[in-house]
Amino acid sequence: MSAESPLFNPIAALYERYAEVNDGVYRPFLHGALPAAGDRAVDLGCGSGRFTGMLADRYKHVVAVDIADREIDIATRKRARPNVTYRVADLLDLTPDRDGRFDVVLSVNVLFNLFRDHDPDEVFHHVRSLVAPGGTAVIVDVVSARSDSALRHRWWGIVDAARTFGRHRSAAAAWTVLRLRQHPVWMRHARGNRSLTRAAFHKRCAAVYPGARFTDRLDPFLCAVRWTNTADGQGSASA
Repeated sequence: MSAESPLFNPIAALYERYAEVNDGVYRPFLHGALPAAGDRAVDLGCGSGRFTGMLADRYKHVVAVDIADREIDIATRKRARPNVTYRVADLLDLTPDRDGRFDVVLSVNVLFNLFRDHDPDEVFHHVRSLVAPGGTAVIVDVVSARSDSALRHRWWGIVDAARTFGRHRSAAAAWTVLRLRQHPVWMRHARGNRSLTRAAFHKRCAAVYPGARFTDRLDPFLCAVRWTNTADGQGSASA
């Protein structure tokens, strides 16, 4: 994930606007998926903290980490909370021994970034290790059904901008999406993605998180999973 720092730092402000445009894709699902209350929560790859506040509203103590210091700077300036600690850190550097385990572990559009340098099973197991007994993991991640290419990403950027205009009826929102999707830094990031197909994401997550519940309706390129670490360690999709 360390490779994400030089990529996301130059586009942090633009990505913040892009995230605001797409907020409605994620927030309704997260509102229902996140447990109502608890003691400790962690937001892995929190970016500018756009969903960290949802944890802060429900949990007494929240740790939010991201490898990009400019993202953390935006988060601390715009979304500071007395019960939130923002940290510049690679999520793989968090460990149960040093950081403890959490009642909820949240990850939105982050884990696939690590698949370039780490086996997905390793990443999924690491996230699981942070979930306390009785705690819940809520993961939304990017999935792909097509081969990566520069042409595909350029055309998909145009299609995504058109979809955004149709959803928001806003030329400004569509322009924000198009600017980010066509930005050379974003293109370099997108071409380096090693996201799993939807079927592979289901299969590999189910092996690490037995009993997990999957949601495929958010977006053609997103898959969500909710898993509860039952006391016997077997896991469950129930709250």
